Amino acid sequence: MMMNRDRLGFWARLIAIFLALVFISSFVFLGIGGNVSYNLFDLIGGSDDQQNQQSQANLDEQIQNAEREYRENPGDPQAVQTLAGLYFSNSQFEEAERVLREGREANPENAELASLLGSVYAQRAAQSGEENRERLYRDSAEQYAAAAEIEPENSDYPLLAGQSFEQAGDAGRAIQFYNSYLDLEPDGENAQAVRERIDTLLTPAETTGAAEEG
Repeated sequence: MMMNRDRLGFWARLIAIFLALVFISSFVFLGIGGNVSYNLFDLIGGSDDQQNQQSQANLDEQIQNAEREYRENPGDPQAVQTLAGLYFSNSQFEEAERVLREGREANPENAELASLLGSVYAQRAAQSGEENRERLYRDSAEQYAAAAEIEPENSDYPLLAGQSFEQAGDAGRAIQFYNSYLDLEPDGENAQAVRERIDTLLTPAETTGAAEEG
């Protein structure tokens, strides 16, 4: 059966937008917190059971088609992004990670694939136990850092890298990437929140000491 590339392209674009919006909005300095998990159909679908069953059947069929296309074109970025996005929307995060890792190996200069892999690691971190969370956030941060190196003019990547490094407990690298974001977007909508996060990261001991004295 021939794959409907336009339909799968829609899914890939939808998942890419979803991943970026969810991850950008999920961090402490935006007031929500990092350890939150999401289901795509809870956000874009209705609550009717029949509709959900139809959506799942449609998604399963698209995954099968995307797997076939991926096997035929394993190094094609569109095939990688489409299959990984469908796995992600089906909560198959480890499969999404596998496909994106393979895609990164075949396309080391593709910033979007690096960013999507970073988002998958972040989603896994949000759902993991304490023993794995820091490592997964660091893996996420490294992928965003790689994306920032590939596309240094894209301000989203250093912002996401900074957030992941902060979640991983690496204040130094978080500040480094937050400053990179501010270099690109000194008056951006997140600029003030980022400056506040930098101030907090630079003065944790002072804040703790003042609290203890009080």
